[in-house]
Amino acid sequence: MKQLYIRVLSSHIPDYLPPGPLISIINRARVIFLNEKLKPFNLSAAQYPIFIYLLNHPDIIQESMARFFHLDKGAIARTLKKMEDSGYISRIVDPDNRRAFRISLTEKAYKIAPDISAIEEQWEVRITRGLSPDEQARYLSFLHNAADNSIIAIKNLECESCNPIQQNLQAKKNQ
Repeated sequence: MKQLYIRVLSSHIPDYLPPGPLISIINRARVIFLNEKLKPFNLSAAQYPIFIYLLNHPDIIQESMARFFHLDKGAIARTLKKMEDSGYISRIVDPDNRRAFRISLTEKAYKIAPDISAIEEQWEVRITRGLSPDEQARYLSFLHNAADNSIIAIKNLECESCNPIQQNLQAKKNQ
């Protein structure tokens, strides 16, 4: 029999942990939660964001999704292949670019979409338990800000690696 864990007065997370490890703990727990809840649908936590993205962006080019998620084309292709094999997406050659694919959810996917969306809502309710509505709104705002700053940091790294001055400085450091 599985034991239900309820937080009692003290946290199991040390107070001295900086944000990075805390975010990692939250993400790992979310992946475990999503994998368990998505199992009956033959979906995984890796497929979940793509499913939700396609709900809001039907008929998108596969390469655009790779850029949006900051994943390589191969990782997106493998994830989409699994979703296609399960009957949740269709890939059609883009008539404007015969080397590109347009991705859309299938009727099968749209039928389960409310259930899939509800899973994330269940997670959000669990992790914001004990927060007032105002605290929940601030929490979401902080997360959006951190996500935006993370994307900017990645783009800045990409720019630094393309910048000849930065490359010369890095080369001198490595000597």
